[in-house]
Amino acid sequence: MTADERKLFDHLKSPHLKYWVPFIWFGNLAAKARKEGRIRDSVDLQSLMTEMNRYRSWCSLLFGYDWVGIPLVYTQVAEQLINPFGEDDDDFETNWCIDRNLQVSLLAVDEMHMSLPKMKKDIYWDDSAARPPYTLAAADYCIPSFLGSTVEMGMSSFNPIPLAECLLILTGSRSKGKDD
Repeated sequence: MTADERKLFDHLKSPHLKYWVPFIWFGNLAAKARKEGRIRDSVDLQSLMTEMNRYRSWCSLLFGYDWVGIPLVYTQVAEQLINPFGEDDDDFETNWCIDRNLQVSLLAVDEMHMSLPKMKKDIYWDDSAARPPYTLAAADYCIPSFLGSTVEMGMSSFNPIPLAECLLILTGSRSKGKDD
């Protein structure tokens, strides 16, 4: 995280965790890239946003594992499942969940709409084949990308079959000749 990003992150006041803020930045940056033509197709933008949202969901899931304690005794689990959203101290706080999600949603829309940290060129800016910096211990485990088993395969000659003959072969209308 850059100093500018940290400043924006700290400036955003919320009583809740702010792990989602970089995801909003990502979405804003992706929308800007689409508008500027850096992302050429809306389908590509949708794919990027879907993958980012999947990752965000995983982060949220991890937070959920930390937040809700799971009783170790099955009788306690069964007792909680009778009325999990009740008024007891051990029940799930649904009102808090709703309040938190409303506050975070309003904060993301009102305070962060198209608000991006200042972009700074780094060492990877113009490098389309950038490799991350590895430690000496990890360098031994770097392997080249798998390109498939036929990447080195070539063709000795190329004699295309005319389209009309292909159609005859596919439909089974071609009679056996001297070449068959």
